[in-house]
Amino acid sequence: MELSRRGLLIAGACAAALPCMPAAAQSRSAASGPLGHLGLDAGRFGLRPGAAEDQSLRLQAALAEAAKRNAPLIVPPGRYRIGGVALPDGAQIAGVAGETRFVTAQGGPALTARNIARASLSGLVLDGLDIPSPQRGGLVAAENVAALSVSSCAFAKAGSVGLVLERCGGRITGNHFAAMRESALFSLDSLGLAIDQNAVEDCGNNGIQIWRSQPGDDRSTVRGNRVSRIRADGGGDGPNGNGISLYRAGGVIIEGNQLRDCAMTFIRNNSGSGVQILGNQGRRCGEVALYSEFAFEGAIIANNLVEDCAQGANITNLDHGGRLAVFANNIIRNARRGIAPNGKEPIGGIGVHVEAEAAVTGNVIENASDIGISLGWSWGMRNLVATGNVIRKTGIGIAISLVPKERNALIANNLIDEARNGAVVGTEYGKPVTGDLAKIPDARAAGVRVEGNAVR
Repeated sequence: MELSRRGLLIAGACAAALPCMPAAAQSRSAASGPLGHLGLDAGRFGLRPGAAEDQSLRLQAALAEAAKRNAPLIVPPGRYRIGGVALPDGAQIAGVAGETRFVTAQGGPALTARNIARASLSGLVLDGLDIPSPQRGGLVAAENVAALSVSSCAFAKAGSVGLVLERCGGRITGNHFAAMRESALFSLDSLGLAIDQNAVEDCGNNGIQIWRSQPGDDRSTVRGNRVSRIRADGGGDGPNGNGISLYRAGGVIIEGNQLRDCAMTFIRNNSGSGVQILGNQGRRCGEVALYSEFAFEGAIIANNLVEDCAQGANITNLDHGGRLAVFANNIIRNARRGIAPNGKEPIGGIGVHVEAEAAVTGNVIENASDIGISLGWSWGMRNLVATGNVIRKTGIGIAISLVPKERNALIANNLIDEARNGAVVGTEYGKPVTGDLAKIPDARAAGVRVEGNAVR
């Protein structure tokens, strides 16, 4: 295309009107890029990547100035020794993911936050060097923070816990936790946390823990996390070895998580009411895969896939008030009786066990070594329904406790195939006391309706 004389004159006039910038200034502007507009460079406060000394005071000063300006503090790649640095209200620390590394200088928390409205961390590696810490001491410890955001960070080699939160709300998203002596995340008395799409692996006792000091409505969500290789170094028969652990925390939704190789349980709900466990996938655990126990009311466990465990699910403890549950549309495969970590006697071999005001419907249970569906134990059997399930290759298809003098149960329209010891059998304290109720009624099973089942 040929430029006209008029076009050249206009272009020249515009160029002459532009202010002249020295070459050095132009170079500095290009080098700083957008950071000058988006945040404050931590290097201005003397932080030096790779320095051997403790740089906590310099980082503290930089955070104070950045918070005063309501600007993020940009920390360049490198290794920084820090300890006990307190986040001011509004603090924002941004590093280069995988490259900006805060290494504990004192063995305690690298960063703390207390009694502030908001703070955010992104793109940081927090390394505890595997130095032992007090129980539930965190690499990052926050208390009374209304809105805490931790994203795209890595927590490594914590001497106890990676992230400890007390009375906090906010989002914990897209982080990587590895090699924790205790657990990846411990939350107490949450204000409603979103714990989403994190990777958790190689923890000594638990993966993600959501606890409350008293039973209450926690309102946290745990979605899309990947939890692998959780041990039970602390022993016991339940507090340790869990991928996701709730204690007294009600109203929690646990959804779409993938769990592998947990010493005890994939998901354990102890005394949390109104909890939903939805669409999770778990492979290989040493005890019960999905647990709702003790003083809970209102548990929905649906659309989960569980393979290779001692027991698929246990919805239990009517003796402590545990009641009111739906167990629906789950697949349970390969529930085999075995000895749990730290255990002495064989346990399990059951697809699912329920006790009070519970509906078990639409599930597929295959290769449960002892029982496909267990309805009640001892006197703990009240208002139970098992309908529309497929049970294949097991000892007893459906076992129901006949210990209570008054019973109300419905076992209907299930398909039961290859149940070696009977499709539907009445038991007392785990011992069969009737023949196959799907074939021949028994007066001892009064109050139990067995109808419309397809048995082969």
